Amino acid sequence: MLFNSFTFAVFLIVVLAIYRLLGTPRRQNPFLLVASLVFYGFGGPWFVLLILLCALTAYTAGIMIENNRDRSRAALILGALIPLAILFVFKYFDFFFETVDASLDAFGLPMSEVTLRLGLPIGISFFTFQAVGYVADVHRGSVPAERNAIDFFLFVTFFPQLVAGPIERADHLLPQIKKPRRVTDADIGGGVFLILQGFAKKVVIADNIKPIVDTLFALDGLSGPLIIAALIGFTFQIYGDFSGYSDIARGVSRLMGFELLENFHRPYWARNPSDFWRRWHMTLSNWFRDYVYIALGGNRSGPTRTLVNLLATMTLSGLWHGASVNFVLWGAFHGVILIGHRLWRDSKPKAMDGPIAALASRAAMFAFTVYGWMLFRVTDWGTLKSYHQSLVTDTTQGSLAIITLVTLLPYIALAVIIDLVESRALPTGYGEPRGRFVLAGYFAALTLIIVVYGAASGGEFIYFKF
Repeated sequence: MLFNSFTFAVFLIVVLAIYRLLGTPRRQNPFLLVASLVFYGFGGPWFVLLILLCALTAYTAGIMIENNRDRSRAALILGALIPLAILFVFKYFDFFFETVDASLDAFGLPMSEVTLRLGLPIGISFFTFQAVGYVADVHRGSVPAERNAIDFFLFVTFFPQLVAGPIERADHLLPQIKKPRRVTDADIGGGVFLILQGFAKKVVIADNIKPIVDTLFALDGLSGPLIIAALIGFTFQIYGDFSGYSDIARGVSRLMGFELLENFHRPYWARNPSDFWRRWHMTLSNWFRDYVYIALGGNRSGPTRTLVNLLATMTLSGLWHGASVNFVLWGAFHGVILIGHRLWRDSKPKAMDGPIAALASRAAMFAFTVYGWMLFRVTDWGTLKSYHQSLVTDTTQGSLAIITLVTLLPYIALAVIIDLVESRALPTGYGEPRGRFVLAGYFAALTLIIVVYGAASGGEFIYFKF
């Protein structure tokens, strides 16, 4: 069920009305669980069984860990292995065996074709990681095992963030599920703010940029300037699309008295690679930091091992995005620039500090990010090689590239304005928006822009495929 659909609007109105009538978590939580499963069932009724299996595994493993600390490691492995096995089978099985087949074929050792061609359940990477994170937290002792099955299943399936995040943590969302919730004026104001902002990002920015970008990438023989124009467009398309979903998810949750984790914090304003990953898809970055980077040893085993851990973590985060070589390259690229920044940070002269250096570092990080999106967007290896060649050798079609950028400029400008307004009106991501009278005009302006310029057929969100 798409947020940007009439079906979801009706669904949300009904859910909010019944939710308010039920009054207490004891009544609200079972209802929200059913509503969440109905929501997810729109993506494929049979996939509901997968998410229930994933939740049941994590729920059982948490109790087993807490009941028998002496054998908690076995329960941890079981609780993590089943969700990750589900993820592997549906997302990586064909990619793994196709890669093995290609490798063996290169040595003259072909193998029989082994493929499943399964449909990818929407949001599988999100809910499996949320379940695995919970089991790891119980094993570490940072959260108690949840004994209430309804509350725990709601934690895994909560519909606003179910299919594209944020990836919630047990110590943040479970206490909100269990305690009485009162929807305040701040929740309503903040919720409306985030929902309008999210819809503007999705249906105005992302969905209007999408046909321009898709048309360019569908052309053969793109010149260097046109590739750059297409990549800048995609840079703002994916930001509007993904952060727009997160904003709507957080806004809808606030209308029910929940506060989801912030997932984006003006990422294109980042000064360096580390800063970027503290701003972009923050909950995934934190997940890989806590459960992969630290598990590999983090920075505790010397400088060389630290750099290796960084590269391994970022490469795996790239693979999380999809079963394709280009995602591995994208993750490895960000690992390399993280390593480069760490080495530069430790040796740079103090003269490099200051406002001009800050501006230059932001521009450089934005350029790195735009280049990285090429590795993310282009899945064909031959096309990727030709793009690299064109960027270096083909400087034609500059006028067309400028026209393209001028066409994109209003949407880029709107993205910048939204970022700036959010930084002043909702600086912490929570609380009540500042400046009610000014914001009333802003809300009216956003609503008008959405109605007049919103794309009616933008389709699903990009991160649904992950």
